[in-house]
Amino acid sequence: MLIRLILIFLVFLPGIALADANDGEFMGYQLGSNYHRGANTQHRVTTTGNLIVIAEQPLKPGNIAEVSLLTTPETLTIGHINASSWFKTEAEARAFGRQYVDLLRAKYPDWVFGREGMDADLRVVEVNLDRPPYNLWLRLNKDGRHDENMWRFSMTLSWLPDSKEALAWRKNSRSQHLTSQEAGRKQLLEEADLRGL
Repeated sequence: MLIRLILIFLVFLPGIALADANDGEFMGYQLGSNYHRGANTQHRVTTTGNLIVIAEQPLKPGNIAEVSLLTTPETLTIGHINASSWFKTEAEARAFGRQYVDLLRAKYPDWVFGREGMDADLRVVEVNLDRPPYNLWLRLNKDGRHDENMWRFSMTLSWLPDSKEALAWRKNSRSQHLTSQEAGRKQLLEEADLRGL
């Protein structure tokens, strides 16, 4: 019996350990799965009604400061997985970013590298790695953190914008947002004193 358990462990563990961006998994989270809200879950609402949730138990390298998830408003279905670190200077952030560009290109050699974005000074500030239906977007930008002006390097795994998965997620998100808005409107009207209005 013990030998059977060891064999099962050896056969199935590698598949579990090797789940990565090729499978839509990044920083311990899976695109399209639902995030399970904890007692201390922190989030903020985007202008489109989605939530940016600070991941409470990410699986991440030690030099990544924060993992956040863009989710639908009701079911918390994950549409983007973002990993970020902040730096005092642009030079530090660029050096850090270059390390991850090299690392990710080595880890995902069959992903198409390109679609760079530049700033006003024609310096590269974003790079994309694509493997349908997924996109891995690496970006450098100015960002405030803890009341300081800092430089942020981020890596985001999502679906390619025109993929069927991205379209389905956006449709689901819009539907949930509209349902939530309508429920809020009805509750407001039920609780309000509408005499003379």
